[in-house]
Amino acid sequence: MSTRRVAQLAMGLGVLVLALLVVGVGARPATAAGGGAGRWLQMAARGDAVGPNDIAGPDDDPVAAFTRPGSVSPGCDQPSVDYGVADAVLYYAHFHCWLAWFDGEGSGLPPGADINALHDECGPDEPRCSIYLSFTQALRVPGVGKVQPQDIVGADWVADTQDIYHDFWLVFDGSDVGLTTSGERIDALFLFDEDKPAPYRDCAALGWVSTVGNYRVRDQWGGWLSGGGEDVLGFCAGSFGEDTSGYWFLYHDGSAEGLPRNTLVGLAHEEGRAASGRFNFLTKGPLQADEADGGAGDIFEFSAYNGGIYRGPLVDFWDDLGVSGTPDSIHIYYTHE
Repeated sequence: MSTRRVAQLAMGLGVLVLALLVVGVGARPATAAGGGAGRWLQMAARGDAVGPNDIAGPDDDPVAAFTRPGSVSPGCDQPSVDYGVADAVLYYAHFHCWLAWFDGEGSGLPPGADINALHDECGPDEPRCSIYLSFTQALRVPGVGKVQPQDIVGADWVADTQDIYHDFWLVFDGSDVGLTTSGERIDALFLFDEDKPAPYRDCAALGWVSTVGNYRVRDQWGGWLSGGGEDVLGFCAGSFGEDTSGYWFLYHDGSAEGLPRNTLVGLAHEEGRAASGRFNFLTKGPLQADEADGGAGDIFEFSAYNGGIYRGPLVDFWDDLGVSGTPDSIHIYYTHE
């Protein structure tokens, strides 16, 4: 979706922070609604489809988690923003600065938690704001219990905080639908709110994932799909949570298109029916394919609208955003200015 959330910040931090607060008041509800349904599960239908030329760029707002602890600067309300591997930060492109976005420790995640994939959602017309996460290793999540790296959990933002979440719930149980091996850990994630592609409009919920390595899962007809961490798998959910059910389909065959083996580690996609033929992604290493020439730290695109080729970098975290660390999880709020 094209709207974005800016959390409430401390008073008296100057014109920039006041500007952020104006956006945040409209974007965040006055109180947090618990229970954790989230917009993904509501599947509200809207007609604000975007055009195929609205692609990722330095004027967009990425939410990112990183491979190692570090810091980003300038911060929107402080000189720099520190982060760990359980945290996420947002680049606020309009002001060319960074915001703390998800505090893993402050939200109750245990030591050692490491985000492996994320999908963030919010906007001024939302009844609540949620974040969806997968982790590199099994860990205990507050209110959920033990969660595997093949699972997805959701959490709701705590009103009147900067980056704290609560009311964790299990969104997707990977073991129910065939994700059990170490290669089948989730390291890239996108969940559809609206404008599901036509073949999947009857799905109770729809998502894309990429795995760390080799996968073997069942399709709609009970046959086997197999591939590696360069592919994008789609999942059409019949039910979710502790009783996850549905079927898998191959959305993008990365190996057939020239992606290096197991290289895809982050997914982003713009809402809108006209955008369904493309996605943005991160890699864990070098990529030289079609019109793409870059590596870890770059945002690339694959699009049916450009002849079915890879291109990029569209954004370089190091050169365009001044980052020294390497992102491994991403969500993008696309702007149209």
